[in-house]
Amino acid sequence: MSGARELARDVPQERAAAASWKPFVACDVLHSRQQEVLHQIAEPGVAAAIWQRPVDPGFQSWIDTLAEDELPTLRTVVPAHLAKAALLHACEMAGLERSAERDFLIEDAGSLALAVGKTLNVRYVRIRLDVTSGTMCPKFHVDQVRARLLCSYHGAGTEYVAEADVADPARHKRMATGEVGLFRGALWSDDETCGLLHRSPHQDEGDAARLLLVVEPAE
Repeated sequence: MSGARELARDVPQERAAAASWKPFVACDVLHSRQQEVLHQIAEPGVAAAIWQRPVDPGFQSWIDTLAEDELPTLRTVVPAHLAKAALLHACEMAGLERSAERDFLIEDAGSLALAVGKTLNVRYVRIRLDVTSGTMCPKFHVDQVRARLLCSYHGAGTEYVAEADVADPARHKRMATGEVGLFRGALWSDDETCGLLHRSPHQDEGDAARLLLVVEPAE
């Protein structure tokens, strides 16, 4: 099945009722099982593109057994093609022994960094692997960047909602663990403003720590 056939588009309730709507505020969310959906972030009216990929059971079982202090952390700016080297160093610093699962994490996160570079036509990317046991960003917001990729490898995924629907909890949505979302930010460089908000999921005391990959252009 082609990616185009699998595309689904979330439209805010307020905008859906406006027959004369024109895309000066981007607030739609594209969903697909194909990675190519990430490249459609620049389409008119699109505020986020979410790759709804399945989770590998073996990898998820491995990462779910890691203690919080075994999860790798990283904050760096590198050319996109060197992301995998930076991720390898982060895993080694965390004391993770080489395994198929560790190699998958490095390969996957590195490939996503390359995808950001290609999609946004930038050479340098800022990469973070954040380990959090509390709610990092509890308020809905738009990031002060051009665009940002988010993927939760462990723990709950990012929550999002159109700004027009933020007061309606029934319209709040959450990415699944392992899904990849590319969100426009406030500095997106065209005539549209971003009308889609997102936030970290609520974490109670005792909840498993999140391992969140964050990639954004560094130019």
